[in-house]
Amino acid sequence: MPDSSSKDQPPVFTFQGSTPAEVPLEIARIHLVEAKQLLERAEEAEAADRLEEAKLLKHVAASRKQTADEFEKVARGEASDPIVAEILDWQEDIAGNYVPYQSTYVAPDDGPPVELPKKPKTPTDIFLGFLAWVGGWFA
Repeated sequence: MPDSSSKDQPPVFTFQGSTPAEVPLEIARIHLVEAKQLLERAEEAEAADRLEEAKLLKHVAASRKQTADEFEKVARGEASDPIVAEILDWQEDIAGNYVPYQSTYVAPDDGPPVELPKKPKTPTDIFLGFLAWVGGWFA
């Protein structure tokens, strides 16, 4: 498991020519622009009476706004990188709910495999088989 104290440390990378606070602010700005565009599309969808699409777009826009708020907190030094925190939480969730793989093959002592009942042939099946047989003569 990763060290939990690594979540609270500032990132060790920076973009060339920028301060550590500028990068999260730029990411927050991008998310806010996306949220605004999504809300505009949601209004267009509502006007066109596509309510489910509008609802989905509003939900995604709210998520983008929340992510922008988290990156603004990072820029102010009030929180750690939300992407790293989300990945670590996801890994902890996966580790907590891990179910080992179990093979579903048929063991030899379970007996022979079960045969499925055959479907009776319809007149259409018989006719198509006859056409294939006749077509084989001319091919």
